[in-house]
Amino acid sequence: MKIYKFKDFTDPNKHSHFYQIIFENSIWCAKADDSLNDRNEFMFTVDYKPSLQTADLLSQVVAKYKTTNFLPSQISTSLVLQNGRLEAIAGPIIGSVIKKCRNTVGIVSFSLTNTGDYLWDEHGGNGNGACIEIDIPDALIGERYYPVSYVSQKVFHVDSFLESDLFPDRAFTTYKNILLTKPNRWSQEQEIRFIANRQEVNMIMDGYIRKITFGANVPAHTLSQVEANIVEHCNANAIKIAKL
Repeated sequence: MKIYKFKDFTDPNKHSHFYQIIFENSIWCAKADDSLNDRNEFMFTVDYKPSLQTADLLSQVVAKYKTTNFLPSQISTSLVLQNGRLEAIAGPIIGSVIKKCRNTVGIVSFSLTNTGDYLWDEHGGNGNGACIEIDIPDALIGERYYPVSYVSQKVFHVDSFLESDLFPDRAFTTYKNILLTKPNRWSQEQEIRFIANRQEVNMIMDGYIRKITFGANVPAHTLSQVEANIVEHCNANAIKIAKL
């Protein structure tokens, strides 16, 4: 599958990020907070309507944190649900899950498309940048690279957060669900994300660079310099160079 990474040439001090991708076939896997263009990424609605599993999960949470010293956890759970206190109990747990996601998950954003002006405007320096075409194995889609789902409203059930707190092996699934669901207003990006359980490291990309397309507004001197720096490497590695 072909995926695309847009780079902005506006700041010469950041050209090294582009060269790292080209020469080393690697890219920075950042903290979720650092790499997300939507600062509301961790804002969503929680569905607190109890499911068939909520009472059991909540009972385990109450027992884990010893919320009460004088009532069995099952009775405490019943009182929580009967008195509408689920949100108060689950709130700190949800906050903890979000914090762990921010501090443990690494993410790199790509796009499934290289057409249209939107991505060039938003991520390619308004045309003063480049689009890197990368060919990755189809088998990695859904394993390491995940297409983003776009929804009218970002809603998650409270059970998923309770499960993440109780069963650490399920937490990564919740992290992915949060990071792979975005409001419809971002759908033009057709984003696909590499997600890992580590962050702030250089990641060797799983695929190969096939083509580099320079934007229509790259200044002549920048284009000449960048192209001169990469042309030998591109010729040796069968990487096409093009300009809009």
